[in-house]
Amino acid sequence: MFRAGIFGRQFSIKAINFTSAVSVFIFAMIYGIIEHTLLTSPLGISILAYPLGVHLVGQLYFYHVLMMLLAVLISFNPFFDVLFFRSANMLKKQALTWGTGNMLNFIWLEDMFYFVLFGEWPKDVMTPLQLSFYGVVWWYPLLFAAASFLYYMTVKSMAADEQ
Repeated sequence: MFRAGIFGRQFSIKAINFTSAVSVFIFAMIYGIIEHTLLTSPLGISILAYPLGVHLVGQLYFYHVLMMLLAVLISFNPFFDVLFFRSANMLKKQALTWGTGNMLNFIWLEDMFYFVLFGEWPKDVMTPLQLSFYGVVWWYPLLFAAASFLYYMTVKSMAADEQ
C-alpha cells in the first residue's frame, strides 16, 4: 500500500488498484488508436475479417463487442479472485466499485483518444451522444466524475478497513 492525498486527506491505496487504473488508461489509448486507424483507412470497416466486421446495429460492429469484453477483463482482472473466491463482502464491494470506475474511465478515454491522439478534437458527427459544448463532449466529465467518485468510495472503504 502507498499513501495518497485526496481532498486534503491521506488515504492508503493498494498498488493493484493503481496499476489496474493505469492499465485501463493504456488499453483505452491503444483501442482509440486502433479504431481511428481502422476507420480512417481508405478501406474503412471492410478491412475487418469475418466475424469482426459483422454489423450488429447502428454504429456497432462485432469488434466493439470483442473490445468491450477485453475492457471488462482488463478493468476487473486484478479483482477476479476477490469477486469469485473470497467471501468478505467489503472486499467484493471494493473490487466492484474500483472495477466499475475503471470501466467508466475506459469508455470516455477510448472515445477521447480516438480523436485527440491524431490531433483532432471530438466532433459532433459520430453519434447523438457526441454533442459537445465548446469542444468538450458533455459525457466525458460526467463519466470521469462518476469514476472518480467510485474510486474515492473504494479508497475511503479501504481506509475504514485499516482502522
